[in-house]
Amino acid sequence: MPDRHLLRDVFPTPARSSVSLGFELLELDAKAMTTRVRFNGSSEFTNPAGYIQGGYLVAMMDDAIGMLATVKAGTAKFPSTVDLHTHFLRPVRVGVIEVAARLRNIGRAMIFAEADLFDARGKEAARATASLTLNPVKAPATPS
Repeated sequence: MPDRHLLRDVFPTPARSSVSLGFELLELDAKAMTTRVRFNGSSEFTNPAGYIQGGYLVAMMDDAIGMLATVKAGTAKFPSTVDLHTHFLRPVRVGVIEVAARLRNIGRAMIFAEADLFDARGKEAARATASLTLNPVKAPATPS
């Protein structure tokens, strides 16, 4: 995985949300604008039927897309998801979950992306398309 160092350059410390989902980078190709990320489908994420609740699956796809968009944008701009449309294809049981994400189009102000989520059996369980806006990075607010 030749571009792993790019993730550390942009995110020296993983986001707490990523840590809570069990984010593990498997592949990152900045040239091809693709990534593959493993997540932990924890029993803490289940609905009353025992399947992973859809909001957690969406968060996993958004996390993979957002990470890839941030690596591509660099340190001058910060991508923010403005729209994420999801199709749930099958229920997902507790276990390993993988997300394959790719950037489809990168403009001056917007990025369009897609993600596919796979359950522990390797079956596609959800798909998402997203639009992200590129915001200028500003200095952090100072306490008054």
